[in-house]
Amino acid sequence: MGADEGAVAAFRERFAQIMVESGMPRMAARVYAALMVADSGKLSAAELAEQLSVGASAISGAVKYLVQVRLVERGRDPGSRHDFCRIHEHTWSHYISQSDPVLVRVQAGADEGVAILGPDSPAGRRMDETSRFFAFLREEITQSMAKWRRLQAAEREAG
Repeated sequence: MGADEGAVAAFRERFAQIMVESGMPRMAARVYAALMVADSGKLSAAELAEQLSVGASAISGAVKYLVQVRLVERGRDPGSRHDFCRIHEHTWSHYISQSDPVLVRVQAGADEGVAILGPDSPAGRRMDETSRFFAFLREEITQSMAKWRRLQAAEREAG
């Protein structure tokens, strides 16, 4: 017996609101939450539109955003003419693992700022702190992701 549909829908909206408060656009958050609570982790655009009571264009824009930030992927079942949207397997570890290019750009931009502003100016010191923070963050993410993979492997082995 599955979960109560009304309770699931209410939770889906609460979870979407958490994502909105974390900076995700509202419709993308609603689509993401709908995919997260679907047992299959995948829904067609029509299914998403029906569940969320919105039009196809709203779903399309939300899915485009979610694909761009690599939280979901589009696909098509063999022999089908209908696309679906699917949560990446291990969605958050996948998302975090893909963040390094963005962090590198911020760090490099801050380094350029230090060179232009001078390391002894207040603005240069802020840029230097930004650069050092992003270097630290990149290293921490690398170590944390390695630890996560070890934990996941140990859980799989344990059964």
